[in-house]
Amino acid sequence: MTTIFLLLFISAAVASVGYAGFRFLRNIISRPIFEIKLSPVDEPKWSDRRKITDLAASFHQKGFESAGEYTCPEIPSLIISGFVRPSEQMAGVIYDHPVQGIWVDLFAHYKDGGSLTVSSAPIGDELDHMPQQTKIYCKGSSFDDLFRRMLAENRETGRIVIPIAEFASRFEAQYQKEMKWRMDRGGPTYLEVRRVAEAMGVSTDREQLESKTRQIQQIWRQEQRTPPGTRPAKSPAALPGEFQRPEEFRRKMEQNSGPVPSLSVPAMPVYLVLFSAMTYWCYYGLQYSRTNAPVSLSAVLVFFGVFLVPFLITLVFRDFNRRVKMYPVLKRMAGMNPGAFLVVEGVSPSLYYAREAWIGKVSFEEGGETENAFTRLDATIRGPLNPLEIRRKNILDKISGRPDKDIIPMPESEFSRKFVVSGSDVEFAKTLLNPSVVDAIMRIAKIGNVVVDINRSTVRVEVENDLSRPRKEEALRQFLTDADTIIEKAANADQAAGR
Repeated sequence: MTTIFLLLFISAAVASVGYAGFRFLRNIISRPIFEIKLSPVDEPKWSDRRKITDLAASFHQKGFESAGEYTCPEIPSLIISGFVRPSEQMAGVIYDHPVQGIWVDLFAHYKDGGSLTVSSAPIGDELDHMPQQTKIYCKGSSFDDLFRRMLAENRETGRIVIPIAEFASRFEAQYQKEMKWRMDRGGPTYLEVRRVAEAMGVSTDREQLESKTRQIQQIWRQEQRTPPGTRPAKSPAALPGEFQRPEEFRRKMEQNSGPVPSLSVPAMPVYLVLFSAMTYWCYYGLQYSRTNAPVSLSAVLVFFGVFLVPFLITLVFRDFNRRVKMYPVLKRMAGMNPGAFLVVEGVSPSLYYAREAWIGKVSFEEGGETENAFTRLDATIRGPLNPLEIRRKNILDKISGRPDKDIIPMPESEFSRKFVVSGSDVEFAKTLLNPSVVDAIMRIAKIGNVVVDINRSTVRVEVENDLSRPRKEEALRQFLTDADTIIEKAANADQAAGR
């Protein structure tokens, strides 16, 4: 299998040498991706459905069976379709990524711990490979060419059967095995970073690449020393650790509220001016390079330095404009939900709740290459409650971190077929999951992947979708209504259970 996640990480770091890919770099260079989780998806949004259909048909014609289609939360843009061929103890993958395109892997695992991969991936051969792992890259090759090469290279004995039900877990385990090997080596080497840079056509100035390699390796060392349970969580809610009286909580928050964010000029002319400035500067740079070739390094640095100024101004202005547009949306939401009120933190409007049984905050995240977009309602309740988690059912439940004994069996229904409930308090789970809560979770699931997490005095309802934009106001209203129902029920579940 191709280590696409590692390559994207290194590529982002290399791109920064040329001052390119700023947003991509911001999202992906924060830390390496040592572990992945594949989440089944019913209707993936392929970039080229016809091409995917043709590739899937090629797999089926060669005797492969479908092993499901998946997204990867660590790289939300990536979609994976798996296949297995039990008669040949062989498996395959179709990858679809908006930057790298569509490509295919065929692979087999052996009893001695080795593996063979034949791939049409556009990148991958720039990296060193684990001992006993043979990887052959045939960039742009057809499926039939890859299949013939796989049969020609494949060893005839000692292969491991990959059952359909274990495809995702084997995929994840193989990735983690390779990343552990790379981590034990100290991260990407200078030669690997250099080869990636050359493949991207980026300047391979030795001093800059050595500096970038040291930076990457430092990130890897820091991540290696970080215990898995203490890695940063996304956007924690600014809520008190213990339940506060609603009127006191609301008074304190509103006292710290800032002025309403507003723009004194229309946004469109500002964007036009900034884009025109960047376009003209690029045109000027092109003309300068033609008349002054070869261009000195100092001139190149000046060019990108000047270009960076309006580019960053555009990003900052876009973010501020987004918050300005968010304010009236959240204000309407506050007016429609009892106990909800609006607070401006700096220039960012935030929606809070002050209820008799709980206090809460709504959070948004745009998402990126290594982070899912999400909308979340966090709440602090009187509690405490025993831990309980409700999440979309997937093939990785066996290795998801919770022991099988924590899975609470639910009556056969559409809900139980799609969701798994984990926890130790069966009575609480049955009390919480009444028809109104189940219906609320099912409605949120139509917006995006939903998670309900209860941990003593905190309740989190999250959907993988950024609902902060005005055009998504109706979806936001529905999410808040349903999340309200879930939290209200959880906050009062102890009393309802008769404890």
